[in-house]
Amino acid sequence: MAAESFAFNIAEKVLDKLATIAYQEICRVCGVQSDLEKLKKTLTTIKAVLLDAEEKQTHDNQLRIWLQEVKDACYDAEDVLDEFEIEALRKQVLKQRGFGKKVTNFFSSSNPIAFRFRMAHKMKKATERFGEIAALKNNFHLTERHDGTSHVVRLDRETHSFVQAADIIGRDEDKKKIITTLMQDPTDGKDTHVLPIVGIGGLGKTALAKLVFNDESVGRHFDLKMWVCVSDDFDLKTLMIKMIKAAKGRGRL
Repeated sequence: MAAESFAFNIAEKVLDKLATIAYQEICRVCGVQSDLEKLKKTLTTIKAVLLDAEEKQTHDNQLRIWLQEVKDACYDAEDVLDEFEIEALRKQVLKQRGFGKKVTNFFSSSNPIAFRFRMAHKMKKATERFGEIAALKNNFHLTERHDGTSHVVRLDRETHSFVQAADIIGRDEDKKKIITTLMQDPTDGKDTHVLPIVGIGGLGKTALAKLVFNDESVGRHFDLKMWVCVSDDFDLKTLMIKMIKAAKGRGRL
């Protein structure tokens, strides 16, 4: 039931985010705790009928429109939650890097009062939108179901940067060329911003990238390096969050 549970899975993802302690604390600080609780309650009631709705939408155009509105609202709500998380991570990174108030005050968009006001408005709008959607669901006489599962089978990419060099044979020359390119003097006008490794599946592109990433000379050359896995379900905000987290911990994601 891959396609059938699409809206259900999106709603579940948003609810999972809303349930985390981190989001609850962020919302408390921003003064939107009541809207957060109301949003969770409303979205939970909507989610309960989504499986039934997606099975019946084939023969009901109005139901299809309603489901699309649910998905759009969930995506927009997730964007709002991502803003909260990005702001929280940004502050942590600045604090750990010792930039402090000097950097925070430089950017007008980072004004805490303005941010709280803007986010409180967005949370209120999201809550009202889901309230309207929940009210409309009664028009379709849907049955509550809670057995949402996805039967999609997919092979995930390796998300870590560790590799056994002994397992990689015959790539020393390629590795040296890439490292040389990465470490070129930027003053010569050849500073490398993006270096793609292209080839058919199974050729060892990821393994080669790991060899370069873990090379000692690369570690000495760059002040900060991050391993971020970009999945097939590419999402720019999610990728940004991963990068900020990696920068914060000087780690790899």
